[in-house]
Formats: sequence, structure tokens, C-alpha cells
Amino acid sequence: MRLYYIIILIGISCSKPPVSIPETPTKVSSPALNLPSPLSEGIINQYDIWQFLKKQPHESEVFDLLGLPDSVWIPDNQMYKILYYYVDKLDDYNSVEIDVNNMKVNGFEWD
Repeated sequence: MRLYYIIILIGISCSKPPVSIPETPTKVSSPALNLPSPLSEGIINQYDIWQFLKKQPHESEVFDLLGLPDSVWIPDNQMYKILYYYVDKLDDYNSVEIDVNNMKVNGFEWD
């Protein structure tokens, strides 16, 4: 009977390894991919960006509109990642949170 308990405990304690998150390109890590974007060209204003992010677009759509992020932070639990964008005229960093399960915008802080 104890053997069954030990086998069950071992089975329960074993879990799947975390799914690895593919590396997100940044302006520094992938300069060849850093193409001009409406944000970098000054074509789009802050309000339009806010309206766009509110629709929870896919990460690739965010890259198309905003370009590559300046930096990326992934927490230990790897449930989301935060893309940081520096806006010169505001002299401030803005952030976009991406859900790693569906790769869509989960939240943002944009001035």
C-alpha cells in the first residue's frame, strides 16, 4: 500500500517543464530587423497608439506600428512579457504587456 502512495506522490510531484518563450527581438539585439515604423517616423500620435493598444492586437501588429522595443522584461513565472518603448519627445518609457499564451496585448501604460 505504501508503494502505491510513493508512486502517486512521485507522479504528482513531476510536472511539465515550462514552455520556453521565444526570444523577442529588440532594437539592440536585432538591428537588421529595426525598420522605420509610424512611431519612429512621427506619423502617429499618442492617442492613436492608445486606441490601437486598447483593441488588444497581436504582438506582430504591435511591432508593425511601434517598431521593435528598446527592451523586454519577462517575469520569473513567464506568464507575460513587457515591451518597453522610449519616446524621445516625452522623455519617458512606455510599456506594452504581452500575454505569452496568445501573444496579444494584455495591458499597457502609454502616455
